[in-house]
Amino acid sequence: MKTVIYLDVLLLVNFLVAYFLLLAAGLLTAQRASFGRMILGSVLAAASSLILFAPELSYPAQVVYKLLTAGIIVGAAFGFHRVRRYLAATLWYAALNILLAGLAVMVILRTGTRMIQTGNLTVYLRISPVILLLLSAACCGGVWFILRFIGGTPSRTQTIGVQFEICRTTVCLRAVLDTGCHLKDPITCLPVLLISWPDACGRLPAAVNEYLESWFDGTRPDCPPQGTSLRLIPCSTAAQNALLPGFAVSTIGVVTEDGVLELGRTAVAFSPQPFHAADYEALYGPDFL
Repeated sequence: MKTVIYLDVLLLVNFLVAYFLLLAAGLLTAQRASFGRMILGSVLAAASSLILFAPELSYPAQVVYKLLTAGIIVGAAFGFHRVRRYLAATLWYAALNILLAGLAVMVILRTGTRMIQTGNLTVYLRISPVILLLLSAACCGGVWFILRFIGGTPSRTQTIGVQFEICRTTVCLRAVLDTGCHLKDPITCLPVLLISWPDACGRLPAAVNEYLESWFDGTRPDCPPQGTSLRLIPCSTAAQNALLPGFAVSTIGVVTEDGVLELGRTAVAFSPQPFHAADYEALYGPDFL
């Protein structure tokens, strides 16, 4: 007896399943991919399932293929610039795939079906696509539930030291995690450090303070301070959408006991509102570190 596999259903189901699992892997590693990158990763995951129809490869080749495709799928969704985050997301994505396979096998054992087809470490189970998608959604929903209601919430008062250079002046500030901060540099698409100008003005160069004072007064000076490159950072809140002034910097680093750990971030943005906190002057998002 042979199982008939419909290619369009196979690709669509794998696409949707991969989207749920990538979303869950992002939640577990505090990463947030854009919709376009999530679609790209899901498309690659669906395409990788076509190995089911290829001639049987040697076992080492099958393992290499699985590891390689998992790395490419996760990298397409979340990027490769932070190695630790990338590896963690890849491991979680693989673990969630195994969990989903176990749930599917459990359903098969409950229903008594024996239709199964394997090839190159890819398994096709005769199970309703709707049930498979519901199981995928359950995996993602379970991760969200655990992190939202059971897992601990990072303390907003635990600060880190950040350092960057602007106008040939090294600036050191204290920053705290804000899970709602998702500002991006429109040029590099990298996360941006959000700085409260009223709180940090005492540590900034005079030229930068003069420029920001004119900007927030509504004057909008024509040229940024000498030696800087202006960045306009889109910022959306519940109250309004705005463009915050910012500057490109060569690098941003985290101050540690062993020195400054460079992050490769390239821009900082300034807010006209104070944070009303004595222990920090800046905010960073969950995808910043």
